[in-house]
Amino acid sequence: MIGRMMTVGSEIAGLTCRGGRPANEDSFTILPLSDGYLIAVADGIGGQVAGDRASSIAITTLRDYFSEAYTGGLKLDECHRKLEGGFTAADKAVKAAATGDAQGMGTTLVAAFIRRNKAIIAHTGDSRAYHLSGRVVSVTRDHSLVAEMVQRGLLDASEVIHHPLRSYITRSIGGDFTVSTKSITLHPGDVLLLASDGFYEHLDEQILSCESLRDDPAGILRRLMHRVLAVTRDNATGIVYRSPVYSIGQKE
Repeated sequence: MIGRMMTVGSEIAGLTCRGGRPANEDSFTILPLSDGYLIAVADGIGGQVAGDRASSIAITTLRDYFSEAYTGGLKLDECHRKLEGGFTAADKAVKAAATGDAQGMGTTLVAAFIRRNKAIIAHTGDSRAYHLSGRVVSVTRDHSLVAEMVQRGLLDASEVIHHPLRSYITRSIGGDFTVSTKSITLHPGDVLLLASDGFYEHLDEQILSCESLRDDPAGILRRLMHRVLAVTRDNATGIVYRSPVYSIGQKE
């Protein structure tokens, strides 16, 4: 398996692989903060020029913006605004760089600010966040044509994977921009998974629900990535955060 793994302590791991593609248009980051983490995955939009550049710019801009804007103990509503501000900055940076042969480039972006038992999720496009806690919950709803068709009852969810327009994104960093946010509560042992479509498209809810969440995040990622690369040549990227399980006498 050819890829780049990054781990932070025993709580977070990120892994990206180019699969059978000549270049990897995915990017990710794991940013330790004074009292939490920022994690993010970006996927350069397929068919667009310089997708790898767009995803890299978006990740770097979001990381820099949030690291400068965030201070420990910031109220959660302010954290929402800081995360949204990072997405807006990423969109402006990608659009500013979209000149010459990079004209029209764009990327998806999904990110999570995690502090103790709370996570704020933000996304643009169809990269996703999943909450695994005995059951599998897709925290994000894709900004895509097929997702809108499913919502309107024009397409069954089981048909999405085979639909010829499944990769058509309606919102993106660098394109028609919007950002959606949501907060969730993480219980001890819960897992938060951020993933590009090349990763999650080949992992149904049954596979994810059967995944042993007792393993370390790097082990979880390696097993899932082996499954993914066995059936696709696409770029694939995932980040796993596992909420700590505290022993008796320990405090959160």
